[in-house]
Amino acid sequence: MEKKFSRRQFLGLGATAAVAAGAAGLAGCAPAAPAESEPMAATGTDAPTPAASTAPGEFVPNFMVAPEVPAEVAETLEADVLVIGLGLSGCAAAKAAAEQGAKVIAVEKSPELAAVSMAGDFGVIGSKIQKDLGIEWAGKDVIVNQLMKDMCYRPTPDFLGYWYDHSGEDFDWFVEGADFEVLKSTAANQETDKPCYIRPKCFPPLEGYDYKTEYYPYFHGTITTNPNMQWTLEAAVAAAESMGAQMIYGTWGEQLIVDDAGRVTGAYVHDADGVYTQINAKAVVLATGDWGNNQDMRDYFVPWANEFMSFYTTMDAAGNVGNTGDGHLMGLWAGAHMELGPHAPMTHHMGGPLGVDGYLQLNINGERFMNEDIPGQNIADQLSRVPAGPNPASGANDLRSWQIFDSKWPTEIDKMPDGHGYVNHFIPAEEVANYGTVLAGFGLGYTTQEMVEGTEGLVVANTLDELAEKCNLPVDAVKASIERYNEMCAAGHDADFGKDPRRLFPVSEPPFYAYPFGSAGMLVLMGGLEVNKKLQPLNAEGAPIEGLYATGNVQGGRYLVEYPVTVAGISLGTALTFGRLAGMNAAGADIEATTQA
Repeated sequence: MEKKFSRRQFLGLGATAAVAAGAAGLAGCAPAAPAESEPMAATGTDAPTPAASTAPGEFVPNFMVAPEVPAEVAETLEADVLVIGLGLSGCAAAKAAAEQGAKVIAVEKSPELAAVSMAGDFGVIGSKIQKDLGIEWAGKDVIVNQLMKDMCYRPTPDFLGYWYDHSGEDFDWFVEGADFEVLKSTAANQETDKPCYIRPKCFPPLEGYDYKTEYYPYFHGTITTNPNMQWTLEAAVAAAESMGAQMIYGTWGEQLIVDDAGRVTGAYVHDADGVYTQINAKAVVLATGDWGNNQDMRDYFVPWANEFMSFYTTMDAAGNVGNTGDGHLMGLWAGAHMELGPHAPMTHHMGGPLGVDGYLQLNINGERFMNEDIPGQNIADQLSRVPAGPNPASGANDLRSWQIFDSKWPTEIDKMPDGHGYVNHFIPAEEVANYGTVLAGFGLGYTTQEMVEGTEGLVVANTLDELAEKCNLPVDAVKASIERYNEMCAAGHDADFGKDPRRLFPVSEPPFYAYPFGSAGMLVLMGGLEVNKKLQPLNAEGAPIEGLYATGNVQGGRYLVEYPVTVAGISLGTALTFGRLAGMNAAGADIEATTQA
């Protein structure tokens, strides 16, 4: 039978799912992520190449070729709600479903409950913790509109509005039962010996900061769980287990079970030895995280982002990296489709000893190439557009630019923007003892002369000629670029790239400093299944797949084109809020995410 593909189906892999399932002989059953024993699902070299006569819409990527239904099942379990994946969103879903009275089973391929080590920023709004600290956010209209602008108006505004209205109460709910300290400000020291604590991020705001005057505004109020979010997951899981939820670790979700009507009725899962269990459920929640380490999916959906290495720390029970798109594939093989892109890698460039402060940037040819007054996410984008060379800091061939500043930096950094990745608080040597907690942290905006000058890879010189030579840059080009830049600083107008005059600081007083910027790393690759406002994945015809819900990074509609740093930690904030919503709906709550409170 001839198959016709719409543009939407081809780009979103909707109809392709049916083709792949048919090719595997899986009538009525849709399997999930293969090759989970590999850190990256495939190298890309094994991907089938379409024959010259194959029409583009008929090409089936190799990750759409499903494994066989297991021939033997050792055990069958019954549940009302099956949650696949116990990251942040999965833990929230399990607790929420259990609270609704559902019998919950959750499976996780890691050997134990484990948070991504660097994850801790919660971009949530209106929690009791924030209110007690005196944190006030801008209005929903302001923040949602800014987020939509940051992402070229591609996401679903209702999802962002629902997050704004519910994330604060969701955070308070999630950490119930945990024992932690709350610091009164970013720079406050701990007053107890509790290992778990919450720090408000960039709070109070930098004196004089006004988001309305910024090219990229930053909204203050994010709170950070320390040492990371592990203890929040433990609190939620303990609550779910106290209500009868069963957590099974070292277990991979592999195949969704779909009945003849197209409804998901459970899943096949297996342990590290390949022993399969069938779990029948009234509803399944996919909460398996992102697909940043599935190279085949990256090659297909975001080949332009292959320069970014995925920094993901959670490992499965076989010792392999965890974020391989398992839930996405399970959903695709059940008839769902990926949202139309462009998908949004979270590529935070954290800069150098002065973070991503807006100092002069020169490429490897000694030329200025951008408005430097932008956040690290956007710096990473621009660095992708310039030539690369040998990086003396990393040893890799990923040197993109040099951040140039001079000895005046301690008096200048408080004029830099506030927010994610910036350094804007100078602590004199005689005051260092008062800032022990914050100075021991990472990327918190506080620094000292010793910390800056002790940064590995920093180049220091007494003349511009010496600086250029030490950086292996053409001396004449460097001096010409700096001369041009200094002239515009004196005029108070950046005629070349339009940088805010408040950040036009001439490079004029030795010693001079330079720090190499390489390519950014990638924390998460945003892009999920297209879902409705109840978080049900949609099939190729746009109808919801009954019995199936997607949340966290499996859920589409949240982030597209560009991950925004307007609100630090919004990734965890939405994962929490929509994890809770998915759990409630899987248990029968029937709630729609809408921007109308």
